[in-house]
Amino acid sequence: MSTRPSPYRERALKYYSQQQQQETVLPRLISLRTAAVLWGALAVLLVAVVVSWFGQIPLFATTSGIVLGQKTAREAAGMYIFIPASQLNVVQVGMPVRVHVGINGPDFTTTVESVTQKVLAPADIRQQFNPGSNGWSVVQEPSIVARIKMVPALSLKAFAGSVISAQIQVGTRPVLALIPGIGQFVRGTK
Repeated sequence: MSTRPSPYRERALKYYSQQQQQETVLPRLISLRTAAVLWGALAVLLVAVVVSWFGQIPLFATTSGIVLGQKTAREAAGMYIFIPASQLNVVQVGMPVRVHVGINGPDFTTTVESVTQKVLAPADIRQQFNPGSNGWSVVQEPSIVARIKMVPALSLKAFAGSVISAQIQVGTRPVLALIPGIGQFVRGTK
């Protein structure tokens, strides 16, 4: 009896060697949809970091003032705001100011026309501007005086003696400064 190798054995060896030569297939741990969502989330996170790094938030100083309807002994008619002395080096001519006149008066945006460099005590301001009974609470601390540009449509005589509420943009801060813990390391601009 002759021993002939079985054809099944040759096929099995051939199949086994072909399996060894094929590429290795790694198991898929997540679906393609999940991978796309994760890459999208990473892109959104990167955009948020860039915006927070370069984005700026305005900083405002809130103050009050008075409308002079007619010329006093020392000051011309106009709108004056009283800025705390701590803001002396920050407020400059041309800075934007958001103004609200009186309780029901108009809101408008204008600019600083002039700024005094001399710090005045509250009593000196009351004497110089004579704000009347409406304006006694306008000045509570040593302040500098800034005159703001008039809006042509506003009548000084109609609002004479009215108290002004104003916000002056004194600088900006990066959006990144809003994150707790990081804000102390990030400085704003003036």
